[in-house]
Amino acid sequence: MPDNTNQPTEYDAVLGGKNPPPVDGVVLGGLEGAKQRFASSDENYRLLAVLQLINHRQEGWDLVIQALKDRSQRVQLAAYKLLRDISELKVKQAILEFNPYRFFECVYTIELNRNDAAIAIHPDGKTLVCCDAGGSSFEEPQRDGSIVGGTYIDFKKWDLKTGKSLRTISKIFGTRVKDYPKHLTFSSDAQTLAIGGSQYDSTIRTEIWNFNTEQLSHVISGQPLWESGTRKRNTLTAIALSSDGKILASGNEAGNIIVWDLETKQNIYTIKGHSKNITSLAINIDAKILASASLDETIKLWNLITGSEIYTLVGHESINRHPYGVVSLAISPNGQTLITGDNHLPTRIRIWDLRTGKEVHTLFPNSGQLNFFTFNSDGKIFVNCGGDVDIWNLQTQERLAKLSSYGKSVAISPDGQTIVTYIRKLIQVWRVP
Repeated sequence: MPDNTNQPTEYDAVLGGKNPPPVDGVVLGGLEGAKQRFASSDENYRLLAVLQLINHRQEGWDLVIQALKDRSQRVQLAAYKLLRDISELKVKQAILEFNPYRFFECVYTIELNRNDAAIAIHPDGKTLVCCDAGGSSFEEPQRDGSIVGGTYIDFKKWDLKTGKSLRTISKIFGTRVKDYPKHLTFSSDAQTLAIGGSQYDSTIRTEIWNFNTEQLSHVISGQPLWESGTRKRNTLTAIALSSDGKILASGNEAGNIIVWDLETKQNIYTIKGHSKNITSLAINIDAKILASASLDETIKLWNLITGSEIYTLVGHESINRHPYGVVSLAISPNGQTLITGDNHLPTRIRIWDLRTGKEVHTLFPNSGQLNFFTFNSDGKIFVNCGGDVDIWNLQTQERLAKLSSYGKSVAISPDGQTIVTYIRKLIQVWRVP
């Protein structure tokens, strides 16, 4: 025993010392200590190690990246949370290869007042926007004998991260109490909102709003509910906006598509190419292609500039005696891929190459319905909602996660880290908690 008991012995580990610790010794701190804890069979030690390794930059980051594949999901999740905000190239690549969606939870909910709504996430990824429509109406007689009225719609904005309300303002759809908004959609930049519905005089009305200024910019009205000389109804069934908010396409129950130039407020042309109800419309990013889905079990691609048909896609034919047609579709941000879905039993998602018109894959999501599709900003992830909310990798066709939620519509943030679902007056926001 040494004369001075305060001095370390031959086998003591010394913090800050130059000699390496003994193999069987206890390491109290530093990078070497974190490494030893990371190699432990104890999950709690590995969790502690990950929290320490992140502070040791390159060498520590390499080990935290390894933790993304740890046998413990708790360790994986801890590593992901620590790495996701680091801009280092190798870290970003590791995050891209990781599947965070299996850890998604509903972090908050928002209750709406009305039954019909459109939701979108602003391209900055910071703001959730919504138009809440289809609620109470009012009607007021005027001195000249006319009647002024309409249906209230609410424009709402929230901080996407916290759910804090940023803005709510009420506007009026239509001019009479029976004017009822039914179909709502945002442009891809979340700045233009189209609202379509029926009017008291049995005509169709579509309003175009600038969501930033909260001002009504265009009104399209007067189209009769019944197609002349036929028993087909012109009831509005689908609408789509170009990414710049300048072109509007609307589909109806008669199977017709009407395309409008919103700057001139002129009907460019009407397409009569489907034999049944139009269920979904989409315009590609450069506003050159219009895709339409119908209950006649076909998808058609149109030249948006000329209105001419490019080709017809088939593959959603009924496999039983209960045909439901094609009910939803979406075009990827790069304009190369089309996603379509039906409500047959079993439900099917078909993936098409828009350049060739060829089907490249079929998915079977086992969902009761396929109401809506959306892509993230780079087009690598897409989400379907309806009976379930499923998240898919487009390239591998792997289902990354299934959220315990139903959905009438869905939005995904540009970075793919937040998903928002809407159904029956309820907005749910999902992400890694």
